[in-house]
Amino acid sequence: MNPEHKVSEIKQIAKECGYIDCGIASTEPFIKFARAIDKRIEQFPEAAGHYKKLRQRAFPRKHNPWAESLVVGVRWYGKYKIPENISSGIGRNYLFDRRYKHCPENNMPRLMKAELKKLGLRVKNGGIPERWAAARSGVARFGRNNFVYREKEGSWINIESWIVDEKLPADEPSYEPPCPDSCQLCVKECPTNALKEPFCMRMDHCAAYLSYSAPEPIEEPLWSQMGKWIYGCDECQLVCPLNKGKWRQCEPAPWIEEAAHYLTTEALANMDDNTFRNIVQPLFWYISPENAQRWLKNARRALAHDK
Repeated sequence: MNPEHKVSEIKQIAKECGYIDCGIASTEPFIKFARAIDKRIEQFPEAAGHYKKLRQRAFPRKHNPWAESLVVGVRWYGKYKIPENISSGIGRNYLFDRRYKHCPENNMPRLMKAELKKLGLRVKNGGIPERWAAARSGVARFGRNNFVYREKEGSWINIESWIVDEKLPADEPSYEPPCPDSCQLCVKECPTNALKEPFCMRMDHCAAYLSYSAPEPIEEPLWSQMGKWIYGCDECQLVCPLNKGKWRQCEPAPWIEEAAHYLTTEALANMDDNTFRNIVQPLFWYISPENAQRWLKNARRALAHDK
């Protein structure tokens, strides 16, 4: 099979696996990404540990000397119906997380990897700066809030990638930002001022990070500024004009609908340990079962913010 034919086959496989688009990119170092990380370390030395973990992803061949091409898939989760009574303080990416075992898209990357292997390719999942890979492969473009966007789906997408051992014809990159001229709504509306300027995020001040990973207690004024956010944060995506009308709500999400009663702000603020362990935590399975108190504190702050 010649390389061009193989690329066509890969893109067809991606579609059959459930990805809305697929692109091919080189494994050349992501030098601009590495430089951006270095700049953030200089700007925000308190957050250096977070950035250093990301920097190694800039060099796909460093730990995979056999790597020749990147296959980049786009999953669209902005198609799911959001239950009316569910808390608006839970990031939508987490509500419709493909990694949840009952999500119908749970098996997409495993299927994709298996099919790539059938084409005779050596394959490894991820380990690269996937949003940068999306731009390099032409399947999405960076917005000023650091999310990647597509014209029809906005930023309600996930990027998933595979490193392969064959040099394949690369797609044209798409580095030009899609944002309206001079628009900085995302910067203006960032609740904790973590988005310091376009394309510049201070990771340790992001409301999403503060909601689930930051050491406790969260210092004022960051704690108060988190407002309604219980788990994750979508503020910079919700205010973005590029996302207007892009959440379609055309498919049901029964695993969330069944739990919606337990995912209101009030219910989360008053849940007992049994409810957390048996209903809430399994939906967000990557959270420790011992983390109920964090959810309670976040939900109680959010409840007070809503009143």
